[in-house]
Amino acid sequence: MSRPAPRRVSFVCLLSVLLGTVLLAQTPPPKPPVKKPAAAPTKVAPVAAPAKVTPAPAPPPSDVKVHTRYTRGAEVSENTTYVRGPRQRVEFPGVVTLDQCDLNRTVLLNDTSRKYLIRPYPEAQATASPAPAAVAPPTPTDMEAMASMGMMGRGGQPPPAKGGVITYTATLTDTLERKPLFGKEARRIRTVIVKRPSVSACDKSGLKVEVDGWYVDLPESAGCTKRQAAPEVPPTPSPDACVDRVESQTVGDAKLGFPVAMVTTTTTGDGDKQEISSTSMEVTDLVVTRLDAALFTLPPDFVEANSSAELLPRLAAGGSLAETLFGSTADGTSAAAPKKPGTIRVGILEPANKTSHTLAARHLREQLVGEFRKAPFEALALAGPATGDVQQDAARLDCDYILFTEVTDIKTSKPGKVAGLLKRTVGENATRDIHDVKLDYKLIAVGGTEAVAATGSSKASSGGGVGVGTALKLVAMAGRMYLSMYGMGGMGLGLMNPLMSIPGLGGAMGPFAASGLFDPRMKAMSSMTQMVSMGGMSGLGAMAGASGAGSEGDDSEATLTQTVAAALGRAARSSMEQQQSRKK
Repeated sequence: MSRPAPRRVSFVCLLSVLLGTVLLAQTPPPKPPVKKPAAAPTKVAPVAAPAKVTPAPAPPPSDVKVHTRYTRGAEVSENTTYVRGPRQRVEFPGVVTLDQCDLNRTVLLNDTSRKYLIRPYPEAQATASPAPAAVAPPTPTDMEAMASMGMMGRGGQPPPAKGGVITYTATLTDTLERKPLFGKEARRIRTVIVKRPSVSACDKSGLKVEVDGWYVDLPESAGCTKRQAAPEVPPTPSPDACVDRVESQTVGDAKLGFPVAMVTTTTTGDGDKQEISSTSMEVTDLVVTRLDAALFTLPPDFVEANSSAELLPRLAAGGSLAETLFGSTADGTSAAAPKKPGTIRVGILEPANKTSHTLAARHLREQLVGEFRKAPFEALALAGPATGDVQQDAARLDCDYILFTEVTDIKTSKPGKVAGLLKRTVGENATRDIHDVKLDYKLIAVGGTEAVAATGSSKASSGGGVGVGTALKLVAMAGRMYLSMYGMGGMGLGLMNPLMSIPGLGGAMGPFAASGLFDPRMKAMSSMTQMVSMGGMSGLGAMAGASGAGSEGDDSEATLTQTVAAALGRAARSSMEQQQSRKK
């Protein structure tokens, strides 16, 4: 019997265990794992808070709003002016002007009819307008005829024109007086303007303008410096014309600025024909603020007018430009000033017209108002008899007398052959009709007695035909109507700025501009007169006739208006003389 197998397996197992134990004893123990140092935490930069942006301070307000009161003689008018950078707005009683210097244009607005007109500045229009057509030279036959009348010199050349030099000297004096006005320091400057004709001057009439004014400085951004128009080239004068050259000079370097108060005393004429009139301008409110830009833009609901006449119906109906801009006591758009002791106030009605001619009655009334400038007289416009009780209206305005005038006869004749010749050489302005005017007048006291203080008739004539000098002098004056607004009845350009009221001074105002003078009110009226003079509207001839300038309207109408105005002027002087003699 064999031995069992399990015992042999046990020995082998035991030997394996013993051998594994010896090997384990000879094997070094495993090294512990090396611990890596912990990584330093990553520093994260903090997110910076957004920096506080301090907004730039808003610029100080620089827009200007001004309310102004004007007083001339017995009449008071007011307007409001706005200035915002290169744009200005002036609200007159009859029209609003927007001067948009940045666009080189002026806009007229009629708030009642909601209509507008746009006119470019004269210099801008000149660049876009074709050159005027040259006047055809006289034919040999014409030259022979002119030479036979003494109108040509040797060699067929016209002899030199007659005339001299008229010098306007403006003396500016800083009185060193200062006072606070509207939060600004106002300085008092006195300006004296004297007209001095040379020995050979055609116009030897005297003129002296004294201005006592207070001026302030507006913010620098107010106002607009626009390109100056090229100097106007005057037409060649006729051989027998008497044309003066106007020059100006300034004495003193006083700084002017924006006028906030001004009293102007004007002395015209010489000797016993001297007349003195006074005008005052006072700013009643001036604020520097921020204005709505819409004030200086064309309203979207306005429509364009077809003509100046449509936009300014008062002027088209025969009223004066002064009445359009400053209103009238006849319709309540201007007021009567308090009457000073010793003053005689006369109410002026529109001249009645008994002829077949059409007359600019409202404008003639304004002309007549301006005739009563000699102390102690002053005048105001009255509404016509058709509008109510004239006596009651005169009493309301504190008038002492009412002047009634009636144009009874106008005779018109054609010029002779000389004017026909001139038509070919100098244009249509040489063919003026000749007018002879007759009118009656009566000065009646206001009150229950209605006593007649003066009565009579007056005549005037435009002369025995149109001479060569007269014709070309009218051509030379065409387009300069705005320079002679000083002679307008009622309130003319002299109210806006007396430095611009001198007839013929024109472009010689450079020295005053250099003195820092800035008056948007004057600029608005100057733009207005230029716009109207270029409009060729009905009624313009009457207005131009009063200032001695030609127009694009009917020249015969202008001549007739001048002639009627001359007859009315004589009636006014006669009525004043009679009233004064009765008191003696």
